[in-house]
Order: sequence, then C-alpha cells, then structure tokens
Amino acid sequence: MKKAKRKLITQKQAAEEIGVTERQVRRLLRKLRRKGDRAVIHELRGRASNRKLSAEAERQAMAVLSDPVYQGFGPTLARSTCASCTGLR
Repeated sequence: MKKAKRKLITQKQAAEEIGVTERQVRRLLRKLRRKGDRAVIHELRGRASNRKLSAEAERQAMAVLSDPVYQGFGPTLARSTCASCTGLR
C-alpha cells in the first residue's frame, strides 16, 4: 500500500500483490490518507463480541456444567443441556 501511495506502482499492481480488487485498493488508499497506518487494522479490534455472554450467565453455565454428571459433554450437547435445564441460552 505504501508503494501505491507513493505511486511507485499502479493501483492494479498493488491489488494483485495483496489479493484484493482495484476498488478495494482505492478505498484503502483513501482511508490511509485519513487515518495513517491504522487504516489497515480492523475497526472492531479490541471490542467485545456482540455474541458474548454476560458474566452472570457464564458463571451460571460453569456452575451447571462443572457437575460430574456433565463431565465429557461436548460444546453442542452442553449448550442444549444448559438451555433445556436452566433456561440459559
């Protein structure tokens, strides 16, 4: 991207080098001008996932699944068991 920014190579060559389209290279160059090197870092880096369980739900699930009856349950079976027995999703 830095070579394309300095116009040492064309946008088409830059696209081929990094494996994206020319249009994406133009977007990245615009973003690179505005944000600098941070432009290539994903915007959601450092944020919690939207699918993350609340701390309380995680504690409840761990309490249920730590019972010896549930030893050896895989993730899918553990999830369905938690959902049916305790109402956790």
